Amino acid sequence: MPLIALVLGLASGGTAALVLAPSGDTKEHTAEGEPTPAVASEADAENTEEPTPGNLEIVKLPSQFVIPVILDNRVRAMVILTVALEVETGAGDAVRAMEPKLRDEYLTELFGLAALGGFKDELISRQTIELVKRALTERSRQVLGTRNVNVLITDMARQDTF
Repeated sequence: MPLIALVLGLASGGTAALVLAPSGDTKEHTAEGEPTPAVASEADAENTEEPTPGNLEIVKLPSQFVIPVILDNRVRAMVILTVALEVETGAGDAVRAMEPKLRDEYLTELFGLAALGGFKDELISRQTIELVKRALTERSRQVLGTRNVNVLITDMARQDTF
């Protein structure tokens, strides 16, 4: 029971952080409405560059994620998810090297979402897909240490059990 409570607490905290995170332009402005000048190092400048489609690489994770949907202490459905990562060209080897860590983080996040009822609806909605993509993208950024990563859901299905 303590382990389940810990997982639920971590998952709900992470989900709340994602949902409540500020979005859009977070630049500070002066009284005239002009953005304040920011001093940034070369490393920051490299990380904030917007990648162009020509310098992106798609890395497909080789196996699917299977997440049980538990209702009333019984497995009521299975959600099957296939994921690929969109990263800068040349970062594919780093993604492949970190795959076990990525899979661990993804499973933690997906099981947390399932425990919070993220997959309880009979049909997978666009809102659910966007929630999963945001959560997994944030986990990818933490593991890989880069902002230029985007999670692509290449396949997502739900199979109900009887």
